[in-house]
Amino acid sequence: MDFAWAVGHAVMRGAAAALLLASGAPAAQANWLARLARDAGEAGAEATRFEAIGLERAAAYIERLPMTAKGAVLAAHATPEGHWKFVNREGEGFTAGTPEELKRAIPTLLPEAASDGKLAIYLDEDTVFGDRALLKDLPEGASLFVVAGKEGYPLVRRPDAAPDALSAAVRPHLTVALSDHALFEEAVAQLERPLSRASIRTLALEPGGPATLSASPRIDPQTKGALVDAINPAELPRALRSVRGQTVLITGRTEDNLLLFRPSSGSEQSLKLRGLIDAATEADVNLVVLNAEAPRQPGGRNWLWQRISVDGLDDALGASRGAFQAVAAREGSGRVVIRAAPDASGAEPLTGLVGDWLSKVASNVTGNVVTSAVEVHARDEARQSELDNRIVPFIPADYQIAYLLSLIAGLIGWPLARDWWERIWPQEQRGEYRGALGFRAAQAVRLAAFLTVFLPLVGVPAFIGSLALQVWGVVMLPFRFVRRLSSRAPG
Repeated sequence: MDFAWAVGHAVMRGAAAALLLASGAPAAQANWLARLARDAGEAGAEATRFEAIGLERAAAYIERLPMTAKGAVLAAHATPEGHWKFVNREGEGFTAGTPEELKRAIPTLLPEAASDGKLAIYLDEDTVFGDRALLKDLPEGASLFVVAGKEGYPLVRRPDAAPDALSAAVRPHLTVALSDHALFEEAVAQLERPLSRASIRTLALEPGGPATLSASPRIDPQTKGALVDAINPAELPRALRSVRGQTVLITGRTEDNLLLFRPSSGSEQSLKLRGLIDAATEADVNLVVLNAEAPRQPGGRNWLWQRISVDGLDDALGASRGAFQAVAAREGSGRVVIRAAPDASGAEPLTGLVGDWLSKVASNVTGNVVTSAVEVHARDEARQSELDNRIVPFIPADYQIAYLLSLIAGLIGWPLARDWWERIWPQEQRGEYRGALGFRAAQAVRLAAFLTVFLPLVGVPAFIGSLALQVWGVVMLPFRFVRRLSSRAPG
């Protein structure tokens, strides 16, 4: 009874203190702190980005490439004036402003390279998305790559496209169109992002099936592999709420706004695709639609669990009976859609053969569903990064950063914040409590309220006030020194 009474007494005093703070603290402080933290993070990210991109990024990438017996590599960047800048592995640079200087670039930077040897030139993104007409000035026969993200991707030209229409071969079976700089970066980020196998859910659309989905995959007790989850198609939009933040794979054939699918028994049925996409957006779910000419529903084990790791969305989808062309587009705030369809144009790399374009093994999801096209409706990179930065899953990262910054500021301004706190919530007196346990419990509640609530709220004002007091102390130091000398002088 004594312990409960003490805790209740302390909580009531804490509630009164919180109400007093709410009435006195400026309402805009939290928003200001969040905006301050966000702007500082964006400014730092932007500065880092400009330091990393361009010729420096391409040069750093070729330094990491393994040394090979054949071939030579250079990093290159085209300036707005039409000049070319080259850098070799050793960091030596050469600028070419005329065709004659361009011819001297390779012998100067790669004196030991054979004249008939293989040359690979790694371009930065600004060059590829800038004036592509300058690419014709590069040495004939050189293999061209674009450095994006953490990798360098071969440039591919589609025979039936315009001369300046290029794609990047992000995998031997998958190319991404280089039509928009931001969307290309988004597509690369999505395809490179590692996926947790525990967050990938393969669904079988079965009318009359379960109306809900479990929060985590069901595991086969014998094989320890994930099982395909059957779901009633009519309940799927509502069921997505229980798998928030995960990646959901469904199989069907899309026609206009319909998703056609064939259950394990019966004829083909349909589901409105737009409503399903909206439900995935609301539930913050990555929705992957595997298009199949024969949209049979998967059954049995999920093959994704048979792999040691899943490197990215393209590997997770296993998407290719040949070359696929991927195109990215914005799909509302915080969402992006990536559509990968068979590339019937027979796109080829600018020079040389890039990978095995025609795989003889048809990839599938569960052993019986062959994928002919893929459509990914997912969180964009900015949204995903914000989620990754969260410490507490359901609180926006901006607020968490603002809370931590204000808490740190409060710790720096601890003496002033402590004086303010003493006026709002005076220290407990031992005589007010019947026993030592109740007294210590009240002290613990008071300390917790100070650290978790009060200090973050007054952190910035306490920091500014403490700093002002220190500055004032430094300013007044000469006067105190003169006064002390005067007091010691003989009368």
